[in-house]
Amino acid sequence: MSPIITGLLLAVAVSLFVITMSGRAGVLLAMKKENRLDQIPYRVAQLVRFGLGQKRMVDPEEFTPGLFHIFIYAAFMVLAVRTVMLFTMGFSSTALEVLTDFSHPVWADVPALAWVYRVYLLIKDVVAALAVLGVVFFVWTRWKVKPDRMSQSWEAYLILGFIAGLMVTEFIFGGGHLVTAHAAQGAQATAPSLAWYEPVTSAMGLAMMPLGPSAAHALGTAGFWLHLTIILAFLNFLPLGKHFHIITGLPNVFFQRTHSTGKLPTPNLEKEEFGAATVKDLTWKQGLDLYSCTECGRCQTHCPTYITGKPLTHKAVNQDLKHWLWDHEQWVEEGYHDGMKQPLPEMIGSALKAETVWACTSCGWCEQACPVFIENVPRLIDMRRYQVQVKAEFPPEIQRVFEGIERQGNPWGLGQDRRDEWAEDLNLPTWGDGGGPYEYLFFVGCAGSYDDKQKKVSRSLVKIMREAGVSFATLSKQEMCNGDPARRMGNEYLYQTMAKTNVESWNSMGVKAVITQCPHCFNTIKNEYPEFGGEYRVINHTQLINELLKDKRIKLSAVMNTKLTYHDPCYLGRHNGVYDAPREVLKSIPGLEVVEMQRSKREGFCCGAGGGRMWMEEHIGTRINHNRINEVALTLKHAEDPSTPFPDATDKKKPGQVGDYKETGGSGVVAVACPFCSTMLNDAVNDTGREQIKIKDITELVADAMETRGGTVAPGVTVSAKPE
Repeated sequence: MSPIITGLLLAVAVSLFVITMSGRAGVLLAMKKENRLDQIPYRVAQLVRFGLGQKRMVDPEEFTPGLFHIFIYAAFMVLAVRTVMLFTMGFSSTALEVLTDFSHPVWADVPALAWVYRVYLLIKDVVAALAVLGVVFFVWTRWKVKPDRMSQSWEAYLILGFIAGLMVTEFIFGGGHLVTAHAAQGAQATAPSLAWYEPVTSAMGLAMMPLGPSAAHALGTAGFWLHLTIILAFLNFLPLGKHFHIITGLPNVFFQRTHSTGKLPTPNLEKEEFGAATVKDLTWKQGLDLYSCTECGRCQTHCPTYITGKPLTHKAVNQDLKHWLWDHEQWVEEGYHDGMKQPLPEMIGSALKAETVWACTSCGWCEQACPVFIENVPRLIDMRRYQVQVKAEFPPEIQRVFEGIERQGNPWGLGQDRRDEWAEDLNLPTWGDGGGPYEYLFFVGCAGSYDDKQKKVSRSLVKIMREAGVSFATLSKQEMCNGDPARRMGNEYLYQTMAKTNVESWNSMGVKAVITQCPHCFNTIKNEYPEFGGEYRVINHTQLINELLKDKRIKLSAVMNTKLTYHDPCYLGRHNGVYDAPREVLKSIPGLEVVEMQRSKREGFCCGAGGGRMWMEEHIGTRINHNRINEVALTLKHAEDPSTPFPDATDKKKPGQVGDYKETGGSGVVAVACPFCSTMLNDAVNDTGREQIKIKDITELVADAMETRGGTVAPGVTVSAKPE
């Protein structure tokens, strides 16, 4: 080979790569600092599991494309060693002999090395062949199938061509060498055959045999140089497009957050950290997130805003911000634009639209689906914080929510003196009234205290806890909102005021454990209050009821002869991993059969209330709660009549998509475990004229099942005495 040509190729390619990467790295260094070097063992384990192991790529819903992606990924990892060998060969013909000729003394003296090398060659051949299959699959998928989540672009085809080119030229180079080596053996050469350790390469060699040694050598040499050229061209193309994730993906997985996705970062308001206005207000990790977006579109397959036509897809947000950064690197690094030192523009207005930032329900699907662990929600909440706390520009309807929490301790602004009216005849103990000690503080929550439907849930939970002998007390009129709505809508100052007040009060009372019936309260108190010294054992009401059933502290004695479906709350399921407890409770009710919706558990579809959207108007596209109630109706109708078509809820292009389902068929019950979900689904029932569908909290169903009586709980739910 030629050391001069190899050296020139490397010098030019590496120089260009360093120039490009210096700009990319300079932008990250100009962003806010953030510590992501804690819990190193955990990070390493996650890197092995999700980075090197690619666990998220083979989720059941995306198994086939994920598997083919792993084929390509494995080929890159295995061929990295081969790449080093090839460049070594380029600098020295001696190196070529050492690495490829097993008659060389180095290999003859150490047979084990020759065996190991042959095993490597076998693995290399297999994964390279599988990578070619992966390329064929993705070309076909993009060209013919055109899944909705995939963006069509020339870049994708170019990269697929690069990948196929690397694999094919590797086979051509190896095949040419085998033909040349066979010819060099002369008359003593045995008839060529497939080699077990290089099945594809030796097959290529056999195919090249008719060309003769000279032509095969020339073709193999051309394959060698083309292979090196593609590698170096690929290297320089990576920082220019979506395949930058090949460089940044593994670091991004390593630097992922180490806590629940339901926990938002807590800014220091005393240091005037009032949210993100410009790109320099983002942290370097948030910048790395932008670099790492693969544009795979997995984030939008169950995204409520995308599916219902809102102006937000996290893939698009990532691309808009990333390309703005790349187009203005010097401005971000040094403050210069058009030769002048100018302040950076705000992200909203220059890179994003305000309605994009306010559309998010913070359901967390995008972060659960992302194979490289991009953290989308905290970035959007940071932008909201700036809009609220500095610019005072936000949807006008949430002003009364802020005022209600600030003045009356609840988002509706209802009188604080009415907070315990729901329990005025229950004679509940109040924490700090001289009784006790109590094991649990029952944090009723604003909805459980003021919303008429949710008051019934509160009373049902009290009934269950009393039956089981649970030691609990409430705060009565002293209870105040935990602050979650204010935080998700960007009013961090109001949230921190509420959180600090609650924590100080509860700690002074000696509270150690808290029961909640709202997943938003559960998430905030469990994951976010520890930032302010609120270290409590927090248990959701479905978890509590499940424990009581397992401990046989309550007995369900009524039979409910029905099928129902269960809607997963985002802040109970995705953000906190509570999927089994609610289902185990429902399955404990005699006669009750749980029928899963297509989008359930990890893939559960948001009701539309999270991220403060509970209190915001929904003007664009289909209403999210309508989409979900359509799926509820389809599920219940399918349970009644299995011949009813059950359309694909994830493909917007297919007729009969859930969002377009207009029939009113399907009757029965949808079980919920969140007051927000209950409100949104009830509104959807009323809006779409589906009064035959009833929304029941799991707590209500359990309380009804505790009674041994005849009657009807809801249409389609018959309750009868359980036979002895």
